[in-house]
Amino acid sequence: MNNVATSLVLPLLLTACVSQTSPMDAQPEPQPVTQAQLDATLASFEARLEDTMFQQNAQLSSNHHAFMTALQQDIKTLKKRIMTPPPLPPRPTAPPPPDTAEYPENETRDGKLVVGETETVWLDAVSDSFPARIDTGATTSSLSAQDITVFERDGKPWVSFNLAHEGVEEKLSVETPLVRYVRIRQASADSAERRPVVALTMRLGRLSEKTEFTLTDRSQMTYPVLLGREFLKDIAVVDIARQNVQGKPKRPTSANE
Repeated sequence: MNNVATSLVLPLLLTACVSQTSPMDAQPEPQPVTQAQLDATLASFEARLEDTMFQQNAQLSSNHHAFMTALQQDIKTLKKRIMTPPPLPPRPTAPPPPDTAEYPENETRDGKLVVGETETVWLDAVSDSFPARIDTGATTSSLSAQDITVFERDGKPWVSFNLAHEGVEEKLSVETPLVRYVRIRQASADSAERRPVVALTMRLGRLSEKTEFTLTDRSQMTYPVLLGREFLKDIAVVDIARQNVQGKPKRPTSANE
């Protein structure tokens, strides 16, 4: 019974609600656009578009003008550089001539002797001078000697020899302590030669000092004295294009003279 009543009353209530809805709740219909309004809108849009294009063209023209002006200036500068020769480098000034009074031609600035391919040396042991060959390829210096004899004096080894060579008028006898023996291998020999070594006072230019010599017969060679690297080291420089740079040494003055 209740279900039947409900089914009859509910449609009536819904109908009443629909009939009481306000006309203001309905959406208004859009008004149609007239031809005049459309033309006005298009004209306004075209005006704004033309103004924008004009401003952009003006900016492009200004940029182009500035670019062309800068380019022309660069071209002028480049032409000027091409047409103008570069400045000549300054002429080097010649170094001042060395002070020959302070630096003689037979010495270096640091005080080393300048020696040529050949020099003349003085040996105190025989009180005479001899031609010498400068040989930077030889390690030790050597002296022409014949009749080499090793003997003992006061319990120490000594050696006696005759300094003989072509150009030496007579054999000059020397007796001096034996320093040691060395083995020298010549390029033309198959085996090494055992030579005695002596220390003799030698004078070359202003230099006078004990110098070690190996003793060997150099009578078949041009020079009785050969000066090697051990003597030249730290005291002399060699100029093979010159000869007798140090000159012939003078005989030392004795105390009685």
